[in-house]
Amino acid sequence: MAMLLGIPNSSYITLSDHAGYGYRFGATVDKKDIRTKGGKLFTYITPASTFREFKIPLSYVNSNDVSLINSYFITGTDLRFIEDDTHANSFFNVRILGVKEPFVAYNTPYFRQKYSGEVTLQTYE
Repeated sequence: MAMLLGIPNSSYITLSDHAGYGYRFGATVDKKDIRTKGGKLFTYITPASTFREFKIPLSYVNSNDVSLINSYFITGTDLRFIEDDTHANSFFNVRILGVKEPFVAYNTPYFRQKYSGEVTLQTYE
C-alpha cells in the first residue's frame, strides 16, 4: 500500500515512504442546522460545497521530491492523490494548500539532503 501524489498520466511521488504519524484526513460539509421557534429541526446540506482535506507530515524526503512538491505548490498545479495504490481507480483531484512552502526544515544530520515538513492537500471538484 503506497500513497502517491503526482500529475495524472505522468510520474508520481511515493509519499508513504516518508509519511509519519500524524496523518490527518476529513471532509468539510456545507451544512446548516436550523431550529424553528416551535422546536422543529431542519438540516440543509449543499453537496457542491463539500470537500476533503489531507494533512501529511513527511520526513527524510530527498531534495528531488522536495523540488517537485514545492513547484506544484508554487504553480497551483492540479494533482492526483492516490491514498492506496491497491485501488488505483480510487483517487482524489487535489491541490497543495497554504501560504508557505511545505518543506521548511532539514532532518539532522542531513543538511541540504533530507527535508521534513507537512503537505496539506484539498480537493477542488
